[in-house]
Amino acid sequence: MWNGDFFGVTLHLSAVNVTVSTVISVQARMGSTRLPGKVLLDIGGARVLERVVNQCSTSDGPPVVVTTGNSPENEAVQEWCRRAAVECATGPENDLLSRHRTVADRTGADWLVRVTGDCPFVPSKEVERLLDEHGRTGARYTTNNTDAMPIGTAVDVFDRSLLAELDEAGADHPVKRPRANPDRWGTRFSPNPELEPYAGVHVAVDTPGDYWTLSDAVAAVGDGPRAVIEWVAENRSRREID
Repeated sequence: MWNGDFFGVTLHLSAVNVTVSTVISVQARMGSTRLPGKVLLDIGGARVLERVVNQCSTSDGPPVVVTTGNSPENEAVQEWCRRAAVECATGPENDLLSRHRTVADRTGADWLVRVTGDCPFVPSKEVERLLDEHGRTGARYTTNNTDAMPIGTAVDVFDRSLLAELDEAGADHPVKRPRANPDRWGTRFSPNPELEPYAGVHVAVDTPGDYWTLSDAVAAVGDGPRAVIEWVAENRSRREID
């Protein structure tokens, strides 16, 4: 399912005096060893993938594309996208880099933002912050994915040219090489100081336990990312004391 007239939004960055186009690529698939089908589970009245897409979508922000693998089980992801009127791109199940590069190439976007489909409480402000940082610093890959951040708030911003170079170098994953060799690939690590007090707090959906914890958090404090992070942190501390 692909709209051939679909293009990334144009960003005007006065700080660096350039104009770039950007697209957000949300990776999602049904396969999971610990929690199969997790991206379509319901948390507080909305599916996990729906929450991710909503967090990434703003009226004046970059458009969002869901990218999934070509295994038959992922037809469920494609069907959700069809019903929700969300763009969906399908590519090789075991080549994540190729899937994201396809989104960048087909939209013509200069920058691609990568968010994973099992992170329903990734703060939308992190997308904005990382895009600004990427433009100001001239990095080729900017990420907040460090040990100083809550788990489940990761945002990655790539130059499209970097994705192409990684692909041509034989990589099948977009972040492994840039994180392992930052000088080689022009990587910038940018944790958010405001979220560092919650380093290691787990707000991704990886296990059945995560699912129930996040369901309880939404029931208790609503679905604001900061409120959920704080609730999970507080209740983790209580469990450790008990």
